[in-house]
Amino acid sequence: MASTLRSLIQRIYPSGSSSERAVIAGLGYSGKTTLLYYLKLGEIVTTIPSIGFNVETVDVPTTGKKLSLELWDIGTGCASTMHMVRMLRYYMPNAKALIWVIDSNFREGLSESLEALDVLLKENDADLESADKHLPVLVLANKADMPNSMKLEELRVAFSKQLSGRLFSIYSTSVTSSPPTGLQEAFDWLALALDIAKTTKKGSGPAPVVQQGTSTSRPNLREPSLLAKKLEEWLHRTESDSSPEDFIVQFTTYTLPTWDHYTHIRLAFLILAANGRQKGKDALFTGLASYIAHNTQNQTNVRAFHFTMTYFWIQIVHFAIQNLPESIRPAIGAGTYPTSEDFFRFLLVNPHVVDGGLWTEYYSKETIMSPGAKAEMVLPDKKPLPSMVGRDAIAAFGAKAVAEK
Repeated sequence: MASTLRSLIQRIYPSGSSSERAVIAGLGYSGKTTLLYYLKLGEIVTTIPSIGFNVETVDVPTTGKKLSLELWDIGTGCASTMHMVRMLRYYMPNAKALIWVIDSNFREGLSESLEALDVLLKENDADLESADKHLPVLVLANKADMPNSMKLEELRVAFSKQLSGRLFSIYSTSVTSSPPTGLQEAFDWLALALDIAKTTKKGSGPAPVVQQGTSTSRPNLREPSLLAKKLEEWLHRTESDSSPEDFIVQFTTYTLPTWDHYTHIRLAFLILAANGRQKGKDALFTGLASYIAHNTQNQTNVRAFHFTMTYFWIQIVHFAIQNLPESIRPAIGAGTYPTSEDFFRFLLVNPHVVDGGLWTEYYSKETIMSPGAKAEMVLPDKKPLPSMVGRDAIAAFGAKAVAEK
């Protein structure tokens, strides 16, 4: 499965000869996206927890030759950290390096960070096609300027246990300092490590085997391996599905061939992209309620329109559209529907949307299944829905920075 996803990613993001692909990951609030946009824009931009992937090509600071990286910032703003880490396994084979960012001022989160990194590398190793202990792992101990930050020696000992036998190093950094500190030394090491990895024979032995267990209980449909399989199925489905225009006609004439999560996400993507958020939201509310009301063949398997659940997915899809890199983001609000290829790219960059149980990250079952939530909008009782405020600030700042260059 990983090899199939690798080829699909390569289709949208072909590797350039001058840029090395690297993944930035770590716990939420460690400074991953702040780092990415500092490298991209040269300034500190206030960010919010990322959802999906931020993809940017940047020139990183080194004392030697120019190092150009295509950086994939993996967000944990939607699903839990461990959930996203396990999904990462299916994107890692395309990377030439892993940049693991930690909040060195958050001692309580160290064990979780170590566990998440350990799971990621072991599951990546379990894929025989991608197992490679020579993959450079650069650990950035960020926020080193904070008064209670952990000492580098302590962190080096902790990570040495997890990364024994791997090509890795750890550096103290402070991305928000003026100027940021530690980055040049860290990327000097990464440039050297990438050269070493290229000349080292891949695969020094059989990949470690991850025991899958023999439980016969009902599978967890939110298990990352199952979600990765679903993502692969959805990506292939985009290639054989009806055209966007025909799909919308089927929706308005109540003749859609299926009424599943894929259908709902594609509808939201097409209508929000073509009409913008406000008009698109109104069109979706009206259209979905009408489709359910005209459901003469019990296709929808529901009796009534669910207001809060619909609003939740509109917010998630709208945020995910805005999360697309500018180079592949469709025109929004132009009145034309994005292509099937646009939807393919949308799914690849925002794999969390295939998770039909994503709402459980925000709502308890008691809240979202209450009569009130079905009739009108009810706010989440676990954590707030993603907001566009931080994302719009980054976009505006980026446009300003480009104009000033």
